[in-house]
Amino acid sequence: MKHVNHKTNSADWVPFTRSVAYGTGMLGYAPLIQIYMHFYNPVFNDTPGLNPILIGWAIFLSRMWDAVTDPLMGSISDNTRSRWERRRPWIILGAVLCSLVFLALWWFPAGQSAGFYFGWLLIASLFFFLSFTIFSVPYIALGMELSPDYHERTGVITIRTVIKQFGFFIVSSLFFLTSLDRFADRAEGMRFHSLWVAVVIFIVIAIPALFAREHPMVAAALERQDAQKSNQKIPLWISVKETLSCWPFLNLGLITIVNYIGVITVGSIGYHVTIYHLFGGNKSIASGKLMTIVGYSIPISIMISLPLINKLSKKIGKRNGLITAYSLTVIGALLRWPLYTPIYPYLSIIPTVLFGIGCAGAYVFINAMIPDAIDADELKTSERRESMFSAMYGWTFKIGAAAAILLSGYVLQWTEFDAALGANQAPETVYGLRFSFTWVAAVSLFMTVILSLTYPITEQRSHEIRAELEARRYGKES
Repeated sequence: MKHVNHKTNSADWVPFTRSVAYGTGMLGYAPLIQIYMHFYNPVFNDTPGLNPILIGWAIFLSRMWDAVTDPLMGSISDNTRSRWERRRPWIILGAVLCSLVFLALWWFPAGQSAGFYFGWLLIASLFFFLSFTIFSVPYIALGMELSPDYHERTGVITIRTVIKQFGFFIVSSLFFLTSLDRFADRAEGMRFHSLWVAVVIFIVIAIPALFAREHPMVAAALERQDAQKSNQKIPLWISVKETLSCWPFLNLGLITIVNYIGVITVGSIGYHVTIYHLFGGNKSIASGKLMTIVGYSIPISIMISLPLINKLSKKIGKRNGLITAYSLTVIGALLRWPLYTPIYPYLSIIPTVLFGIGCAGAYVFINAMIPDAIDADELKTSERRESMFSAMYGWTFKIGAAAAILLSGYVLQWTEFDAALGANQAPETVYGLRFSFTWVAAVSLFMTVILSLTYPITEQRSHEIRAELEARRYGKES
């Protein structure tokens, strides 16, 4: 395909400070969801011994609830009109709620029954994901509104993703910090450290609400949209229906669902593989140190590679970049089998880094491609609804995540892992953990490579769509 020679208009440039202010929200976004995803098994299964199937059901039900609230939040945000624009009032509210609910999630009393822990995890998770939705749906939508330019969108998402990696240092540090001898177990460690994490989450989520603003083209599009609708709010069911009728968007949603099945179904098993395969069931500081070092290596390598990923997008386009990124995740998944070895446990850094870089690249490209799909939708429907697209995209990957989390409980049960056995797990159990961790991920992610080939909007088509939209918005149509 011939490369498109495109020059960004100065009016479409996003100042670096604005990109950074917007991206700072990821320092709350990433720790919130990643701490939750990485620690619900160590805290609720490996400490009090809550059955993994019960954990899987608690997470599944809360993620299904999350999928229901996303479109509602998308509709509410899209129909908001205020001097603070459509997104920022909800982001600041989300900052307050997320920090409070995050604390509540980990502050459960010790020595209770399995039913108590199941109920605590379920109820706390329902409130956790509601708070996260109030913040995340408008936040992601705001990122789509910073610029209408094809390459500037990739640049914004690249900066956001770089900043996101600093949040992973918090997540990785907690593996070490919660394993310190001063704590009776990892659950007690999480209760202590959740205090300062909650303060950080509030501050960094509030920053984009205060300093990031949408591009003027959004106001022009909304003015035209409101005039056509006689200031009537768009009904939720119509907005959902029209969003789901956009094939480029559905294509990206399907890719994401399959990706999450490969990543999340066995993601939490990585903890068990590290503890019970690499360290023979020893939960000492040595294992926590490795998980922290591995966790540090991922964001460092991603921050180094993302500028190259951004340049790659300009050379070969977003779709080919997405295919390249997912190919890297497949290689990383396959290398888990030979390189997760108790003889040289630090070799596990290599597949983890490759997997992490590939996932980060895919994240950048997909999030930069969604606004192109939104432009195609506006051309078709004359409506601008970034928040609904943000919500429905969240809905697709949360459905995939919910199914994957539920499945992960059954996978862990299939391996016959028993927390009560401690280091005395059967060899067949350890083999099953390793097999699932490697091959479920590799097969699913190979499918994302195939699906990425079907994304229909090329760079050339993106520029054509924008030209038509500009003519329509500013009354240049013949």
